[in-house]
Amino acid sequence: MSDSYPKYVGIDLGTSTSALAHVRSDGNPEIVPNADGERLTPSVVFFDQFEGVKLIGSSAKDGGDPERTVRHIKKHMDDPSYVVEIDGERWTPTEISALILSKLRKECSKLIGDIQDVVITVPANFNELARKATVTAGKLAGLNVKRIVNEPTAAALYYAHTKAIKGRVLVYDLGGGTLDITILDIEGDAVDILLSEGARHLGGSNFDDILIDLIGQKYREQNGKELILSDVQRRRLLSTTEDTKKRLSKLNMVSEKIGGEDFGLAEVELTRDSFEDAIRRLLTRTVMLVEQALENLDLLPSDIDHVVLVGGSTRIPKVQTLLEKQFGRPPISCGNVDECVALGAALFAQRARRVSEVCNHSYGTLAIIEDAATGVARVQNSVVIPKNTPIPCSMSQTYVTSEDNEELIEVEITQGEDLDPRYIDVLGKITLRVPPGRPAGCEITVTYSYDENQRVRAQIYDESSGLRKDIAIEYKGEGVLGEEAIERKSAYLKQVKIA
Repeated sequence: MSDSYPKYVGIDLGTSTSALAHVRSDGNPEIVPNADGERLTPSVVFFDQFEGVKLIGSSAKDGGDPERTVRHIKKHMDDPSYVVEIDGERWTPTEISALILSKLRKECSKLIGDIQDVVITVPANFNELARKATVTAGKLAGLNVKRIVNEPTAAALYYAHTKAIKGRVLVYDLGGGTLDITILDIEGDAVDILLSEGARHLGGSNFDDILIDLIGQKYREQNGKELILSDVQRRRLLSTTEDTKKRLSKLNMVSEKIGGEDFGLAEVELTRDSFEDAIRRLLTRTVMLVEQALENLDLLPSDIDHVVLVGGSTRIPKVQTLLEKQFGRPPISCGNVDECVALGAALFAQRARRVSEVCNHSYGTLAIIEDAATGVARVQNSVVIPKNTPIPCSMSQTYVTSEDNEELIEVEITQGEDLDPRYIDVLGKITLRVPPGRPAGCEITVTYSYDENQRVRAQIYDESSGLRKDIAIEYKGEGVLGEEAIERKSAYLKQVKIA
C-alpha cells in the first residue's frame, strides 16, 4: 500500500479478539489483517517454554497447554493486584495487553507503513484504573495513544458513516467481556452522547462458561461419566466451546465429539433452545439495563429512532429477538459487528465528525451529611461530578470542617452513584495540612476535572489560608506501573519474541 496519505489508526483491544483499522485515501476505514491473514486477532497469548516465543492470535489458541495460555485478560484490567505467573515471570494485564498491541503494530505496519499515533477503544463502563492501564499498554507497545474512546461511540461513528443513520440512536454493545448501552444523537457531522450504562462483567465469556457447564451436563446424561474433572480440563474445553456457540447462532442443533481424560471420544448433542434457555438470566439482565438507560433519560422505546448492534455476542438469535420485542422493530446490524468498533475508532482518529462524550461514572467524596427530615448526620457519598456529565468538565463542591483545631484535611476520592459508602469505590485520598488553632466550619472546596480520555484529577482548596493541593488519581498494586517501570518494561518487551 502507498503511504503517501495520512494513516488514521484505530485499535479495538477486545476481550476475545482485537483489530486494527486505518482510513484509506478515499475516506473509508478498513481493517488491516495481521501476518496470519486474520482480520480479527484472538486476544490470546501462549507462552512457549522451549523457544521463549509468545504466540498471539489463532496459533496461541491452538497452543495445546491451557496452563500456559492466557485468555480474556481485558477482564482484569481494573484489578491492580492481578498477575499471571509463568516460568517464574510475573505478567500484569497491562503487559499481556501490550504483547497483543505489539503484534498488531509490528504486523499491520508492514501493510500500511509505520504505526505510532493511535486511538484505542475501551468499554464505556471501564473505570479510571482500567483506562489508565489501557494507555500504559499502548506505551509499552511503543504506541503514542492520542485518545481513548468508548467502544459504543466508535461503533456509532461507523454506523453513521456506512448506514447514514441519524436521530436518536441506542447502541447495544455485547462483546466478549462487557455490555454497554449507549444512547446518543446523530445530526449532520455531530455525535452527542447522552448516556452510557452497562455491566463490566457480562459478555460472551460468561456465555462460554455457561455453555461449558451445559456440555458437561449433556455429556453426563448421555455417557454416565463426568467430563470436567479439573480447571485444566475446563480451560482446554474453552476453545471448542467458543466454536460451538458460534455454530448454535446459525444452526438449531449441533453435535460435538468430546473426550474425557481417561476415556475416548463421545458425541454430545446440543440445541440452540437449550443454550438460550441456559443464558436466559443474563439476557434478561441486558434487557433490564436497556430499560434502565431509557428510564434515566425519561425515554420510551418509541423515542429511539434506531437500535444498532455491536459485538460478536449480538449474533445470538435470542438477543435480536428480545430487542425486537422490546422496541417493536428489529435492530440494525452492520454485519461485521466484530469489526465496527475498530473501524469507528479509525474514523474517530480522523475526526471526521464532532463527538461530544459524557463521563461514565460519578466522582465525589465521603462527607458527613445531615438528613433534613430526621436531623441525623452520617457519612455519605457526596457526588461532585455526576455520571453522564458532558466532558471535558471541571466541577466543584464546598464543604466545611466538622471539628475545632483540625490541622490535616483529608478528602477520600470516590467513584460511584450510591449514597451508601459500602456500595462505591474509594479510589484514593488527597490530604492538605492547614494552620493550627482553627475553629470548626472552615470552608474546603473540592474540585474534580474530567478530561477527554475520562481521566480524573482532584484538587483540595482551603478557603481561609489559600492553601491547595492538586493530584492525579494514582493506584497501588503490582499491576500498576509507574513511569520508570514503564520505560524499563517497554525496553524489555522490545526484546520479546512475538509470533
